[in-house]
Amino acid sequence: MNPAQLQVTDCPLDRVRPPEPATRSQGPVIAVDLGTTTCRVAVLKGAQAVCVPSGRADGTPSVVALASGGRMVTGSAARQQQASVPALATWAIKGLLAAPFGDPKMRWLYDQLRCQLVKGDDGLPAAVLGNRTFAARELAALLLIEARERAQNFLSQPVYRAVLTVPPTRKEDPLPQTMTAAAALAGLHVERVISEPTAVALGAFPRHPGKAERTAMVCDWGGGHFQASLVRYSARQCQVLATEGIGSLCGFELDKRVLERLLRMFPQGYRLAADRTNPAALYRMASAAEFAKIQLSEQPETRIRVPLAAVNAAGQAGDFEAVLTRKDLEAMAKPLIDSAIRLCEQVLGQKTLFPGDMDEVILVGEQCRMPLFRERIQEFFIQVPIRLDEPGQAAVLSAVRLGGNSTPPPSSPPRTMTPVPGRR
Repeated sequence: MNPAQLQVTDCPLDRVRPPEPATRSQGPVIAVDLGTTTCRVAVLKGAQAVCVPSGRADGTPSVVALASGGRMVTGSAARQQQASVPALATWAIKGLLAAPFGDPKMRWLYDQLRCQLVKGDDGLPAAVLGNRTFAARELAALLLIEARERAQNFLSQPVYRAVLTVPPTRKEDPLPQTMTAAAALAGLHVERVISEPTAVALGAFPRHPGKAERTAMVCDWGGGHFQASLVRYSARQCQVLATEGIGSLCGFELDKRVLERLLRMFPQGYRLAADRTNPAALYRMASAAEFAKIQLSEQPETRIRVPLAAVNAAGQAGDFEAVLTRKDLEAMAKPLIDSAIRLCEQVLGQKTLFPGDMDEVILVGEQCRMPLFRERIQEFFIQVPIRLDEPGQAAVLSAVRLGGNSTPPPSSPPRTMTPVPGRR
């Protein structure tokens, strides 16, 4: 199959209408965290914030793909398509939303995507999937449509309103506006766009009765970046005092290093059974590398097996098998963690603060589960409480509480909750 010749015959964007003014104050408010690797949606069930089940413990994969029958798919189905025909899939869509086409800081993403990228009408990257070109906001909208449908099925009622979480941004950054445009394409009114450290800090405040104001470092280590944010917060307000983020410290970078390690572990006489015309084996290896990384946060070693990923000189295919230890992973992760600690030090220095000045450190993002990272954070912020409460869900659960407790009037435009300095 030639990916360029496949026709898009079924796309949810062609069926969903922008939200009507009459629905501006109707129904429940959901929160959506469209992450680089996973998309999570949270709702209020009574007074309790809960994540909508997705069939995966870590959320729905943030992947959009064109299936062989011409149908646009998202989530787990899209990830399967990515493994078989990478040219028909795109992922890390949050990265495509964050910077203009060709921005050097997103080179790590461009190098890994196998679909064709072009400059969209808004200056952001657009993905060519089959015979159709999808703007970054349209790719995000496809994920938001899936998130909205999951929430509606879970609540058994229509959903028209959402709170969206984003990394800390400057006023000129396109992400909040592009996310709002994507939500409109998905049929959603945006109640507010809230920065992730703001949501996490305000969500953490009820743990501290009796103290009017606290200062914390929010360390967000996810698939697309490491972000350190210095925040001062109370029961109703949060100010981001300083923030810095580096994309090259992302979880994807660690996945890449694990993959490179596995590719060096092929037995003598065998090589990877993949080339430019058949890249599927490489993507199966990449999935195995990611899974091994996750496993090693919970156990000292893991056994890896990838069927039919190896081939010998005679063309005979075989399985790839290897054992990876936590010590191996920590050796690969150490340079990234060292850089993350230096970034925390740099953010503190912007306000002439020291690690011991923090009331707490809040860890966000699935990469924070790595034991070595938590140990290094504890060593740097000595005697400061470290919080690791469901790091993948923390932002979206806090955001839905904030959205559900504060409903603007129907005429209120979408707004960011707190202007924040710094850069992504």
